[in-house]
Amino acid sequence: MAEMLFIIGACVYSLYWLEAMRCKEIAISHARRECKRCEVQLLDQTVHQIRISLSRDMNDNWRVWREYQFEYTEDGETRRKGYQTLLGHRLIRMAMETFDPIIH
Repeated sequence: MAEMLFIIGACVYSLYWLEAMRCKEIAISHARRECKRCEVQLLDQTVHQIRISLSRDMNDNWRVWREYQFEYTEDGETRRKGYQTLLGHRLIRMAMETFDPIIH
């Protein structure tokens, strides 16, 4: 019985990890696109997750709510922060320190 629980737990963790990596790739692509649109440079070419929770989408289905942070620069010297929120795989909000937030 303990072996079965371990196998189930390992499978659930693996599925969560794969989904988290997929969402991170989506977040990186949104950050790159937004930085290109605003004509700034995305630093470190990555994002990192700062918050996770559950929330309902517009169809009243439960989805994972993830907030990511990234850094960018306008002048090559000053690091600025950007934030984005994903609900499932959908971008909900993008905010950068020097620009008005975009709500999708």
